[in-house]
Amino acid sequence: MSIFSWLAEVKLPEPLADAAAIALTDVRKVYVTAAGEFEALRGIDLRVSAGEFVAVVGKSGSGKSTLINMIAGIDRPTGGEVWVAGTPVHTLNENQIAVWRGRTVGVVFQFFQLLPTLTALENVMIPMDFCNVYNRAERPERALALLEMVGVADQADKLPASLSGGQQQRVAIARSLANDPPLLVADEPTGNLDAHTAASVIDLFSELARGGKTILMVTHDLDLARQGSRILTVADGRIESSAPADGPAP
Repeated sequence: MSIFSWLAEVKLPEPLADAAAIALTDVRKVYVTAAGEFEALRGIDLRVSAGEFVAVVGKSGSGKSTLINMIAGIDRPTGGEVWVAGTPVHTLNENQIAVWRGRTVGVVFQFFQLLPTLTALENVMIPMDFCNVYNRAERPERALALLEMVGVADQADKLPASLSGGQQQRVAIARSLANDPPLLVADEPTGNLDAHTAASVIDLFSELARGGKTILMVTHDLDLARQGSRILTVADGRIESSAPADGPAP
C-alpha cells in the first residue's frame, strides 16, 4: 500500500464547530525516569483564540516545550484533555495524529530541520507530498509562492547548506505553512538568529496572526515575546501568569 493510499484510509473525528483554537483542561504529563517519576505538567488549563500570537516564556525545565508538544500532538498527556481547532487530540491514535498534525499544525524548530539533500523548494513541498494536499502539478507553484511570502524565493533552488541561518529559518516557516494549517507552533525559532533577523521573523509571525493564524511560540527573549498579543509564563509545570503582551513585564 502506498503512503497516499494509507493516508486516504485514516479517518479523523469531525471537528466541533466554533471551538477555541486551543483548549486544554487539567493536562498533566508524568515521565518515568530511572530516578523515579517526574511531573512535567501539573494540571494545565488554557484557552487560546484563533488569531492570537501567544509567547510562552519560563526558565529551562519549566515545562514550556512539553506544553507545546502536547498541543502539537508530538507528545501525549498522562491526564486531561487537549483540543485543537475542535479536535480532541488526546483521543487520536498514532496514525490519526500523523494525519491530523500534517493538516492542522505547522511546526518551526530552533535548528530548522531542513533535509540537507533537498532544495529549499523541495523542502517546502514535503508536507504537501506527505499529506497529499493540493494537485501534484500545483505544489511547486505553491511552494514558490510561500518562499516569496517569506522573502527567499530567490533561494528556491539552493540546498540548505548554501543558505544563511536566517534564510533557512524562513524556508522552515514556509514549509510549516505548506498545508495552510490554522496553528503554527514554534519552539525557540529565533534562538540561532542574529537580532535583526530574529526581529524580522517575529514581524512575519505577527503578520500571519493578523491574517488569522494562531501562533504559539516558546522563547527566552522577553523583548521578542512582547511583540505578540499575550505572554504565558510557565513555572514548575504550571501556568504562573497569562497577561497581554503590552502589560506589565512577567
